Amino acid sequence: MVIGNSKRPLTEMVNNLVGGSIPLPNLPEEIITEILLRLPVKALLKFRCVSKLWLSLISSPQFIKTHLKISTKNNIYSHNRLILSSGPRPNVFHTFSLNPKIDEYSYVDTLLFDYPLSVDQDERIRIVGSCNGLVCGVLDLGNVVLWNPSTRKLKKLPNSGSLRGTHYGFGYDESNDDYKVVQTYWIDRDPDVYETRVEVYSSRTNSWRFVNWPGGYIFDGPGVFVKGAIHWKVHYDDDTKNWVVIAQNVTTETCSNLQLPMSANDDDAHVMLGVCGGCLSASYSYRNYMDIWVMKEYGVKESWSKIVCFPYLLMSHLVHARYKVLFVSENGGSLVNFGSDLIMYKPSQCHETFRLENDVEVEAATYSESLISPDFDHLAWS
Repeated sequence: MVIGNSKRPLTEMVNNLVGGSIPLPNLPEEIITEILLRLPVKALLKFRCVSKLWLSLISSPQFIKTHLKISTKNNIYSHNRLILSSGPRPNVFHTFSLNPKIDEYSYVDTLLFDYPLSVDQDERIRIVGSCNGLVCGVLDLGNVVLWNPSTRKLKKLPNSGSLRGTHYGFGYDESNDDYKVVQTYWIDRDPDVYETRVEVYSSRTNSWRFVNWPGGYIFDGPGVFVKGAIHWKVHYDDDTKNWVVIAQNVTTETCSNLQLPMSANDDDAHVMLGVCGGCLSASYSYRNYMDIWVMKEYGVKESWSKIVCFPYLLMSHLVHARYKVLFVSENGGSLVNFGSDLIMYKPSQCHETFRLENDVEVEAATYSESLISPDFDHLAWS
């Protein structure tokens, strides 16, 4: 960003403007709005201090939603960040930019998670997923929270009053501008017979309710939100023991089956679902390597395409570790979380391993920077 002959960094200019050493630009309000809509969240949070007019503008529901829409239309990684937690202090998180144009070591933030007053301050946070800048997490005793790491705002969801969930999913119903959290758990019907129960939280009603489930048992980690649905890895009680994918539409709350690129059970490979470049992904972890597939045309089995073959080389100890594919770049580089390890694989340079302190299992996810409030103030405008 250049003003006159000055080429000062944006952060310096923001600080000077907020501090009063640079006068407000004499531009039409419409032009100022268009400029602000294209700035990163970190700058906008500082610009709220410039004037009451700017505070009102940047805090308005219309501005917040328009800023999100413009951000998501840009390069999908330009506003994306990696967030992770590891170590003895469960409330300390670190975030890193996924923008390849930014020096990865110069744009690192450390955040403190502010626990709700009613929650034990030592509870660890299990990350469910993220959507539109909001990160959904579950604390040790089953409390569900929504957190915007960019604005530091937090909301603890009401308890459902049912059993504690075993698996969770988080998504956005665009048709109704409604953020939804799904929790599932099993109940005993008969000896050795279990039934899956599913409840959905709606930000519109700030309450939970039961929804229908087609059957099958959910395994392995949180549901994956992409293409308007939360996707679950499910096993039916039959002789095949093969995994299937159930897509739970967050608008209609109906379910449909999707086919994996290859049939597999735990004897063949450890299969995990994810998101890569806005597409549903499936990773197959074998003894010596991992394959990552993406569904390029949603719902079409023939569109599954293998984009990465990730050799384990000297990392055989990771084969049975809990893992999560966090990021895949356009050139096939990938970042995978294995237990307490972060593995960065580059096809031309093999891999780098980052072991985090105390061998504590890492909680990590990617999220997009936004001004969306977990209190859903933006719902006042449509």
